[in-house]
Amino acid sequence: MEVGERSLDNVPHIQQYLQFRSEFMGYLYAMTRDFELAEEIYQNAAVVVIEQAEKPDTIRNFRAWAKEVIRRQALYALRAKSNSAKHTRFVSPELLDVVSNTFLEDDATANPAQEEARALRQCLEDLTDRKRNLIAMRYENSASFDEISERVGSTPAAVQRALSRIRKMLHRCVERRLHLAEEIS
Repeated sequence: MEVGERSLDNVPHIQQYLQFRSEFMGYLYAMTRDFELAEEIYQNAAVVVIEQAEKPDTIRNFRAWAKEVIRRQALYALRAKSNSAKHTRFVSPELLDVVSNTFLEDDATANPAQEEARALRQCLEDLTDRKRNLIAMRYENSASFDEISERVGSTPAAVQRALSRIRKMLHRCVERRLHLAEEIS
């Protein structure tokens, strides 16, 4: 492949992403109440979709995966905006989850996403209290690695590594549970 030439493997992902544009934009507007910010987040998420398409991993449920990419991009953008003096609006992660669940429940293709969410909840219950607390501090309380490290008496790098290991463990657990569910049905 020559310099500047892009693989066409990412075209199906981009096409899927564009097919869901109105749904994703509605989802983003519900979270941000700002059309320009929603458009910016949509574009940033498109970059992630393009980058992911170049990796060999397969995506089981593109819609659910893309919606999670968008949700994370929205959280990042809203946190950045809430830290700026010009923008003081912030949508809580709980509200984002309610909006996300509503959008997922509206479509029959949401079943795989709901199954994944159920498997993730079960896997989270199987974690030790320490690991569950690290996840809660980072993803429920939006604590930085520095804040978490101060609370647990560790270094930010150690916290980051621990969270990375926990995420990988959760990913494997969810995959196992989904595989078992497929075998049973």
